[in-house]
Amino acid sequence: MSQYLNIDYLHTFVIAAKTGKLTTTSEIVYLSHSAVSTQIKKLEQRVGAQLFIRNKDALTLTKQGQTLMTYANQILDLNNNAVKKLRADDWAGKLAIGVPTDYAPFYAQYLHPLLQKHLPDFEFSTVCSRSRQLRQQLDTGEVNFSIAAMEAQYHDDVFLWEEPLHWVCAQNFTPDPQSPLPVALFADNCVMNDFALYSLRKSKKNFQVTFTSTMMDNLATCVQAGIAVALLPESLITPAFKLVPEDYLTCPFTLKVGCTWNHDKQIDQNLLAKLITSTQQAVHQANLNREVQPSH
Repeated sequence: MSQYLNIDYLHTFVIAAKTGKLTTTSEIVYLSHSAVSTQIKKLEQRVGAQLFIRNKDALTLTKQGQTLMTYANQILDLNNNAVKKLRADDWAGKLAIGVPTDYAPFYAQYLHPLLQKHLPDFEFSTVCSRSRQLRQQLDTGEVNFSIAAMEAQYHDDVFLWEEPLHWVCAQNFTPDPQSPLPVALFADNCVMNDFALYSLRKSKKNFQVTFTSTMMDNLATCVQAGIAVALLPESLITPAFKLVPEDYLTCPFTLKVGCTWNHDKQIDQNLLAKLITSTQQAVHQANLNREVQPSH
């Protein structure tokens, strides 16, 4: 009958061999002194040989112990590699890429072709949503890698670009001082709404939300029609818009966009590097063509 070695016992054995002390081993593996001794004794029973020469708290490997030490390191390394591979299995073969809602054209035209070029063995699916929703989907595993608006609480994002934010209105728009300022906002939870509402409250303007949409293009259309003012990234502002004077209404924030992933999961670093590089190259290409559409 096959004889199997307990991985936990092997780990304790290796630590004990390296430290040479039961007390130190028990501290490292978070077990009591007696539990460490029991594991070593059970391992000795399993292999049918004495592994250590004991002198009170001190441990010295026997010849059989030295032999097992060589195999134990190999077994533990193989075990760790297997676990890492399985934990990273969400990334194997198929990748779900998160793209902020208004950024789908950029993904389709620039990023997707580069991903196919640099990672030809993978199948890609796209999840379009708001940045905050995409971060939640990273946590649940629905998304593997995502572009997202950067926020202060997320320290591990890889920066892609930054641009100013401006309040804009139609060319013929003139605010009525006797009426609330009509404002167009996004209809869901996003960082652009936070920036817009902060700016409005700080200005102490009397305002009214008259238009909402989940799409930035819809907000831009609303502004062009003279229905309301809106906060937009600089790259989306065209001659069809007029900047609201900064002494009337301004925004102290900039939009920073980065790429991110679930930092609590084991990820193949070579794969991750290719995803990041592909995204950076796509942004560079889009900037050269002046067709980068901002997103939040």
